[in-house]
Amino acid sequence: MGADIKGGPSVIINRKGGVATITMNRPEKLNALSPELIDDIIEALNKVAGDKQVRAVVVTGAGRSFSAGGDVLTDIVPLRGKSPSEFNSYVDQAVVMYKAIHDMEKPVIAAINGYAVGAGLEVALSCDIRIAADDAKMGEFFVRMGLMPEMSVYVLPRLIGLGKAKLLSFTGDVVTAQEAERMGLVDMVVPSDEMMAAAQQLAGRLAEGPAAIGIMKKALNESLGMNMEMALHYAMRMQYHLVHTEDHKEAVAAWLEKRAPAFKGE
Repeated sequence: MGADIKGGPSVIINRKGGVATITMNRPEKLNALSPELIDDIIEALNKVAGDKQVRAVVVTGAGRSFSAGGDVLTDIVPLRGKSPSEFNSYVDQAVVMYKAIHDMEKPVIAAINGYAVGAGLEVALSCDIRIAADDAKMGEFFVRMGLMPEMSVYVLPRLIGLGKAKLLSFTGDVVTAQEAERMGLVDMVVPSDEMMAAAQQLAGRLAEGPAAIGIMKKALNESLGMNMEMALHYAMRMQYHLVHTEDHKEAVAAWLEKRAPAFKGE
């Protein structure tokens, strides 16, 4: 059985073994991102990032939707009335949320149910791996509000190519899970009634892996801003660190003893 971890009122955190599941919990609003929900997500991410028992994370939405983007009344309408400093302080919370997912040295899986549009898609794109239900739908809705994508400006061209990134951003068109998988927007599509099980199964597998997974996440993310020579030097420095981990020691011992390794993430 999983154990609920106390979080903000609009987020549920559940830990089962080494896997923490963060569930956005505004189902009556299709988990639209309000300032309060963003704050609660950040609080949840900080909790699981600091929990040594958690070694993989799943992010999903309660009810019929992953997230329908920014809440128009509480998140979008107030923007015009803010001064530049107030605006920067306000939107900085979204930046903190995206970076908390992207920079966490634990693998984060987005389990996408229903709609992931606008800022909801940005949350999914901040994650390392995206698993979508076969009836899920995704779209860059920002243009429909006369706005521009946020995390997608960085992630989307690297994920699906510049042309496709522009097409989705300029049109705001919704794509099906199958279309999203073909273009590389999501990594796996499964029947809707199997989606959470698939995400939990993969997260459980990663949670049993070595500390190298967190280091690989950091290295792969960092490599996007490097040339090949810089990336190779960076990888070799990380390799030196990994050679001295307990997990590497355990992996070698398990190989020599012809048994499965028991990694501790150390």
